[in-house]
Amino acid sequence: MSIVEQLMEGGGKTIDVTPVLKEFSDRIGCDIALLQAILEVESNGADYDSQGRLIILPEKHIFYRKLPKSLKTKALASGLAARSWSKSNYKGLGAKGDDRRWALLSKWSKVDEQAALLSASYAAPQIMGFNYKICGFSSVTDFVLALSKSSEQTSSAFLAYLENCGLADELRDGDVPAIVRRYNGSGQVEAYSARIYRVLEELKSDHAEKPKKSPTRFSMLRLGSKGYRVKALQQKLCELGYHVQPDGDFGPATRRSIVAFQIDNGLKTDGLVGTKTQAALDRAVPIGQQPGNSRSDLSVKDLRKQGSQTVKQADHLTLGGLMALLFGSAGELSNVQTDGWLSFVSNLIGEAKSRLGPVFSFVDDHRTASLILAGLFLVYVAHRIKQRRLSDAKEWRHVG
Repeated sequence: MSIVEQLMEGGGKTIDVTPVLKEFSDRIGCDIALLQAILEVESNGADYDSQGRLIILPEKHIFYRKLPKSLKTKALASGLAARSWSKSNYKGLGAKGDDRRWALLSKWSKVDEQAALLSASYAAPQIMGFNYKICGFSSVTDFVLALSKSSEQTSSAFLAYLENCGLADELRDGDVPAIVRRYNGSGQVEAYSARIYRVLEELKSDHAEKPKKSPTRFSMLRLGSKGYRVKALQQKLCELGYHVQPDGDFGPATRRSIVAFQIDNGLKTDGLVGTKTQAALDRAVPIGQQPGNSRSDLSVKDLRKQGSQTVKQADHLTLGGLMALLFGSAGELSNVQTDGWLSFVSNLIGEAKSRLGPVFSFVDDHRTASLILAGLFLVYVAHRIKQRRLSDAKEWRHVG
């Protein structure tokens, strides 16, 4: 019996998870009411349907990512996968507990069971299968089978996710926006935070006090912060060689860069931009300006000697383009064996043809001219890749 068939048998039990929350809150020192509020808002319903089956939601775009390359095209053609997220991906899947969701997961499992299990969300907390390691499991199979047993298991997995994402301090301090930013992403931090605070107020009693906020912490730039100050911080980090996207959103990537900076400068590694971290940032000298670190004379040739894989692959691309130019100019395409890098060019054209059919009807009629154009394009792209890699190296955006 397959794993999906085992899951479809149901048997999940909804039980009181208060003991699980209490044990967790006592262990890390946070308020149980906060855990209850977060779980209620993030859970979005029940763990199991009327048949005791896990509530699931298959994600077609995730399935596409998790499939081996050899299976992607067929999955797309059959409608089982999608290249990107879209509302249309959920058409025909019905509401929670609908058999059609399980039918899709079953079809997936026949294509690739591992990819199938990784590509759905499970139970009330809607935990994606690919997060099984963060939830404390050694395999996605163990993860889904555990969640299928009882709501105690689903709540434990959710709490493990929060802790293993490094949110223990945020939970202790009641930093709801930071928790929401990590779990939900940057889209609706304020909206979800407001919902959690409302539920928290409703849960307040003589036994459950609202978590005490640290005024100092909430004045710092931290996970969940947004705005021009965050963007300035990110730009400073980039200057120092800790490269993040300067978008004004203090997300997990920015936090990792702050922690890396704190480690390098002997500071407390809390991911918070307090007075000491800010002072160290202000004093820090961009890595390219530090004695002995100038790379102004660096060249693509130097990177090639140093073993840069990016330059190596770009060289291969250049070779493919030159070969395409050579054979295109000679008008010998039909007589040339397409192996090695010429095969790469042919495959590239074939992939493009599958997406741009009308355009490539011209290619079929003008093969020599098309091959010359493809060769020029490949040489140009390879040149751009090398120059971008060189620019990154000079600015220390890559260490190697």
